[in-house]
Amino acid sequence: MALTLQQIITEADILVPNAVSTADKVIQLSSINADFFSNVKITKVHRFSSTTAGAVTLPTDIRQKNIDLLQIGPLRYRSLDDSSSPGPLECFYSFDDTIHVLTLSPAPYKAGLDCLCRHRRIATTTFTTSNLSATPDAPEEYHWTYILALAAWLASVMMLTEQAASYETRYRQAWQRANGEFSAGAVTGT
Repeated sequence: MALTLQQIITEADILVPNAVSTADKVIQLSSINADFFSNVKITKVHRFSSTTAGAVTLPTDIRQKNIDLLQIGPLRYRSLDDSSSPGPLECFYSFDDTIHVLTLSPAPYKAGLDCLCRHRRIATTTFTTSNLSATPDAPEEYHWTYILALAAWLASVMMLTEQAASYETRYRQAWQRANGEFSAGAVTGT
């Protein structure tokens, strides 16, 4: 079941009674949302068709650092950001995170080739107090961990060190299990 920000805040407030403002809790939930995807690597696949132009615009949820495979037709392309220089016969790419343009060198030899970009999901939502019905970007089965993460932060703010450590251990363990599940082959596609 998907949890809204309001439900997460309400449950965390039950675990750790506090006087922290809703605005501060929402800011922390945005941070927790991003932290989830820093810890849990969820593979996503974007498929598209090639053009001979040598540049393609990709969805805004893709980042250079999160691309781990780019294949155009039968050819694999390597990132220019890798530490070694590409050889004269290697295919390589660069990706601009600001304008979301993937530049390929050499350009595909033919239009219409099947292309695959495998990348890790990122948090795409920044929460605001004006929309407490928003839900986290994480898969629904892990929304409950946001309650523990927020409770850990609240306990820390309230200087309840042992309680904060307990909640943090629990949600971090859940995130480790989630990372294991998703690295074992769960892929979402577009």
